[in-house]
Amino acid sequence: MKTLPFVIFLIAAIAQWAAPLSQIWSREQTLSKGTLIQVKCVAPDPYDPLRGRYLAVRPEQDDVTVADGMELVYGQSVYAKLTTDENGLATVSSISATPPASGDFIKVIAAYQSKGKSSFEWPFNRYYINEKLAPEADKWFAENIRNSKGIVAEVRVLDGRAVLEDLSVDGKRLHEILKERVK
Repeated sequence: MKTLPFVIFLIAAIAQWAAPLSQIWSREQTLSKGTLIQVKCVAPDPYDPLRGRYLAVRPEQDDVTVADGMELVYGQSVYAKLTTDENGLATVSSISATPPASGDFIKVIAAYQSKGKSSFEWPFNRYYINEKLAPEADKWFAENIRNSKGIVAEVRVLDGRAVLEDLSVDGKRLHEILKERVK
């Protein structure tokens, strides 16, 4: 009878460690084995000092044409099929309730549906950065977000999961740029 509380405690302790470790493992698998896609971004939301140092990333595309007869509910998880254009930028070509049989896809959240189109929320919106590099990264982001080439989010996708790996402008990654600027 005295072993029951110990067993319950042991199960609870294992569960506490298993949940975050499985999330970390899932993200690391996506980063190491996932396909690299590039998504063009637009101007970010204002900086929020309560959430830590990050760059707000908002992909340019936020809606897609919906198949006739498809009714989506706000907050519903759907699968977005990705198509890469001639410039190497990925866009969402269609959404469906089930994962596509082939090609790259990510799980997104459906928002509003109107006139044959549905808006959606990408599974990433923040790029966290080192506290010391953040002020210079903020300046870089502000300088480049409105230029003709824009900022591109480099995202790894695997089995519907998406992990934001880096940001780049004109093929040059943010970490490389910050190393040069902070010297």
